[in-house]
Amino acid sequence: MKKSSPHARVLAYCGIVTALLFSFFLMFHTFSYNADKHHIQIASKLWSDFGAHIPLIRSFSYGPNTQRLLQGKPIESPLFPGEPIRYHFGFYAVVGLLEKIGMRIDWALNSISALGFFLLLRALFRFSRVLFSSIAISVLSVLFFIFNGSLSFLAFFQQHPINPSTFIDIISNSKFPSFGPWDNGLVTAFWNLNIYTNQRHLALSYGLVFFILYLLYQPQKKSQIIGVAIGISTAMLLFINFAAAGIAALFLGWAFIIKKDTRASIVFASIIIIPAVFVLRALSYTSSPVTWQPGYLSPQPTPSSFLLFWFHNLGLHSILIPIGVLCAPKHIRRFLAPPLIILFILPNLFKFSADMINNHKFFNFFLALGNIFSAYAVVLLIKLWNTVRNKWLKKLARGLTAAVLITLLTLSGFIDLFPIFNDTKGSIFDIPANPDAQFFLSNTHPTEVIANSTWFYHPASIAGRSVLSGYTYFTWSYGYKQVERERALSQIYEADSITGVCTAARQSGVTHIELNQNPESYLLPNLRIWQTITPLYENPESHLRIYKVADICADNAHE
Repeated sequence: MKKSSPHARVLAYCGIVTALLFSFFLMFHTFSYNADKHHIQIASKLWSDFGAHIPLIRSFSYGPNTQRLLQGKPIESPLFPGEPIRYHFGFYAVVGLLEKIGMRIDWALNSISALGFFLLLRALFRFSRVLFSSIAISVLSVLFFIFNGSLSFLAFFQQHPINPSTFIDIISNSKFPSFGPWDNGLVTAFWNLNIYTNQRHLALSYGLVFFILYLLYQPQKKSQIIGVAIGISTAMLLFINFAAAGIAALFLGWAFIIKKDTRASIVFASIIIIPAVFVLRALSYTSSPVTWQPGYLSPQPTPSSFLLFWFHNLGLHSILIPIGVLCAPKHIRRFLAPPLIILFILPNLFKFSADMINNHKFFNFFLALGNIFSAYAVVLLIKLWNTVRNKWLKKLARGLTAAVLITLLTLSGFIDLFPIFNDTKGSIFDIPANPDAQFFLSNTHPTEVIANSTWFYHPASIAGRSVLSGYTYFTWSYGYKQVERERALSQIYEADSITGVCTAARQSGVTHIELNQNPESYLLPNLRIWQTITPLYENPESHLRIYKVADICADNAHE
């Protein structure tokens, strides 16, 4: 490889710094902390997902999961205690441990989120560079990743017809033009950067997969060193993102079959990976139902509906990725094309978890890797004009081709940036400013379970304690027996006697019962009973009450 010029090196450093600054801005802009008021500040578009992330983080920083981890005992979800966790916990465990040793939660979460996103950008750039030895392809690969190529811009211009103030409409917009399946539109919500600000572990996991691909593609001159690097990276993936670990396994398996020089490295890697699998199985529940459900989120189970769905979601990438794959050098096509195709086909045929929506993780990586082939195809299409003899006509044709293709492949992503930039934040009272959370932190043991009458950002969750049953979608989509747990919670609140309350509470293993004046709609507390019981704690402003099961049952033993 030729030695780069000083000018090229300066541009490279500027690109690295820009990517790093953008990564930190993206994460801190969407999640922050007001130290004066002790408020955790969360962007509105993160509000739902962080309703699960914050409890999981706090279960390590204030709750029992760090001790369980150190003792090699199964980790439990703070939203569904009593059995091994069904969600990849590694990323949020590190955040919790950083907070536990004194780092404020925003810095703990945002620093590794930003570094993970930066790693993904950097690994995508480097891997595409080593594949095609082209700065242009590498820059376009990153550009296409940041600015998605879906056809959601069509929905935006339907909502905001083109006019002299269109640019102002774009930069002042605070709503994603497409957010399927929740808005009943064709274009799903999973292509813009909101998916990476919500699911903070995702970028890091994809960055590690690209790092593994980079190592596999290189000549295997030092098999042991490369094998150790692949093994550590894959072992990390097992705890950070189950789907990404599956993706890595797919590429590792294929490389072992077709690339002989990788076999020794993969064997060395397996010495690290196999024990990590057993550790993961000891700490969490890793089984997941795989069911036949063709079509992914296509509105109709027909070929035409399926093709239309993916054309709207991939845009020109649906054409350019196949072109790039077919035109790529044979050794690249042989190395990447089969697993890339499998990565698209299987999630379109099977549901790999309780919720089909979760398959987006496979498609997100498919597109991140496919963007490299799209970038290659764009460069090839621009070069087609090199045969034109007229110098000015050739420049014009190349420039127009580049402008049209790049605009169509990035316009939706450009529009989608501003709902993130313009998002508002909601505040959660953290422990120092939250008397209810303070009570749970000071008056309950980390392993105790709280019966909860509300879901999101429960004060027990803020304090690192487990609630009996979290938000229905979380518990259901993770594969828990959500109906049974919610039924058990209903039996506690709706019991027709104090004895019934005691029996239901003890059967569910709860030690404290919280009762809010505005419980979730599925709960119908028997106020006739609860008004006769003296709470252990009552918030004088919100009138939130907390009861201790042992006190209730002792005081009413002779009822």
